[in-house]
Amino acid sequence: MLTFQMPKTPKTIKTLIYINAAVYILMSIAGLFGLDFGFLLGVVPYLILKKHFVWQIFTYMFVHGGIFHLLLNMLMLWMFGSELHKLWGTRFFLKYYFICGIGAGITVVLLSFITPSTMMTTTVGSSGAIFGLFLAYGLIFKDRMLFVFGIIPVKALKLVFIMAAIELIALLSQGDSSISHLAHLGGLLTGYVYLKSKDMERKFRARKFKVVDSDVTWN
Repeated sequence: MLTFQMPKTPKTIKTLIYINAAVYILMSIAGLFGLDFGFLLGVVPYLILKKHFVWQIFTYMFVHGGIFHLLLNMLMLWMFGSELHKLWGTRFFLKYYFICGIGAGITVVLLSFITPSTMMTTTVGSSGAIFGLFLAYGLIFKDRMLFVFGIIPVKALKLVFIMAAIELIALLSQGDSSISHLAHLGGLLTGYVYLKSKDMERKFRARKFKVVDSDVTWN
């Protein structure tokens, strides 16, 4: 667990948390009647590629495999998303959040060609988008000290590298794990590419129009 001072929770973050919680409750109720919508709403590469269930690339972000999966992701959304939202504003925050989530889903689909056994595997959860937020937080507040489990101090950017390494090792050694390390890495990579493209665009504009270049505004 990480501890640090939090800003006031923005309405956008609350809304995302409410939607995820509502979807979880509705799917849990449906499960009591033997209905499982996870196969339709989660990312299933075969259904996307062969049956054109393209909505899954978006809807999977609101589906979670269990209460602890939901709570952990919503905690991370609140912890890292609140301050990023304060810095970016609603429009850019939501655009970045969904780009990372969709990018993570696309990564899962594309890599299924390498491991055909995963074609029928269902991937759910907002973890890809959350890892994108985590990356952005580390890049922007790189020297901020985070306390893992409340006691181990680690700088934000260093923790991003540590988590990325852990996810890569876990992916390469993954057996039948229910955790989609590929989606996590996909969210990180998508976020990095997107933010770097915005950073290059900002610097180009600064040179072209001879304006003062700033460190962290992507709009």
